[in-house]
Amino acid sequence: MDELFQMKAAQKLAYEAVVSVRSQLKVGMSEIEATELIEDFFAKRDHTLFFHKPFAWFGDRTAFVGFKRPGLDSLGLDFLPTKRKLEEGMPVILDVAPAVDGLAVDIGYSFCFGENQEVELARKDLLLFRELILKAANEKQPITEIYRQVDQLLKDKGYKNCHAIYPLGVLGHKIGKLPLLKLPKIPIMGFHPQAYAYLLKEKIMGPAIMTEDETRPLSVGLWAIEPHLGKENFGVKFEEILVVTPTHSYWLDDSLPHVTEIKSA
Repeated sequence: MDELFQMKAAQKLAYEAVVSVRSQLKVGMSEIEATELIEDFFAKRDHTLFFHKPFAWFGDRTAFVGFKRPGLDSLGLDFLPTKRKLEEGMPVILDVAPAVDGLAVDIGYSFCFGENQEVELARKDLLLFRELILKAANEKQPITEIYRQVDQLLKDKGYKNCHAIYPLGVLGHKIGKLPLLKLPKIPIMGFHPQAYAYLLKEKIMGPAIMTEDETRPLSVGLWAIEPHLGKENFGVKFEEILVVTPTHSYWLDDSLPHVTEIKSA
């Protein structure tokens, strides 16, 4: 089976997982319980390897309020799921990166549990960032310029940059076939060792992460792109795969929930 076709199927399965969990959420459920539901979804399908294990953020944690970027003074514990309880009208982000037959994908899905007009308006703005990033990628712009344009659009629309709080402040990263599949699946800060090995290998080949100081354009391959928009008490994001070829770039799938739901709203 063609690897790109497999990646598309794996990405669709990951979105199927988070949409399924969305339908199971109840008032009082914790972030930890939400991530357990995601893991159960994949365990039932015999998928137990992850690029990173599931994350779930509720309420103002979707805007990384009080979070610190992982570094010497922070191990990234803020990102791990907590006992935060779900309430009516809360924003939710579910983020998971399963590896299906060794092929890793990484997706993020934002929505509101109940009604919240502010969150819905922010979700619509996600499509602006999706269009901007695709255009810049097709123009072979340097990653630092793509990052700058995303930052500028954030400011123009009145958002803060939440992806700057991710490890190394990444806007995206390479994704694909994981190496060392026989290694134990022991997560380190939510990431399996195979994920670290994959990124190290890709970094040797060329740019593997999208940081504000990376002057090279996106390298050929698959990129998980994850702009994260924040307000004072909530955040929204998408994460999906961008295919970069020597001649052009395109989103792997234009029928994902965050696209179809927003366009039909």
